[in-house]
Amino acid sequence: MNDARIVRAVVSVTIAYAIALAVWIGWLRDRTPPETLPYQLAALVAGFGAALGLAMMIAGRPTREQKALIEHGVEGWATVDALRRIDDETAELDLEFTVPGSGSYFGTIVHAVPKSDTTRFEPGTVIAVRVDPAHRERVLLLPRPRGLDE
Repeated sequence: MNDARIVRAVVSVTIAYAIALAVWIGWLRDRTPPETLPYQLAALVAGFGAALGLAMMIAGRPTREQKALIEHGVEGWATVDALRRIDDETAELDLEFTVPGSGSYFGTIVHAVPKSDTTRFEPGTVIAVRVDPAHRERVLLLPRPRGLDE
């Protein structure tokens, strides 16, 4: 998950909503029939919720770099050798990468691993990866999605 993109999306929508609310309060509210006030408020709240949801969906999409790796990267796998916590949301992973057509190699990456997902990255776990064939240090981890029972 790209937290910075989501934060920017939420801040942008909130600023746009504050501007729309200021326009409504300063200009539109007095020019509309008073009996429509509850419907106007409902539309403002629903519009904010819809815009926020849409912005978060767009922000959660893969970046261009991630899309390029998904489309053109070589599929391989990585075995977790060690996991060291940096903080509650981030960990450093020692991985052994295996990519068809080349030898295995070792690498260390920093990845978002919430404490609740630590079991998905225990030593010995195999994770699907996409590796840039021209620059094998550019790697995209594709861990299996969490199941309903996890």
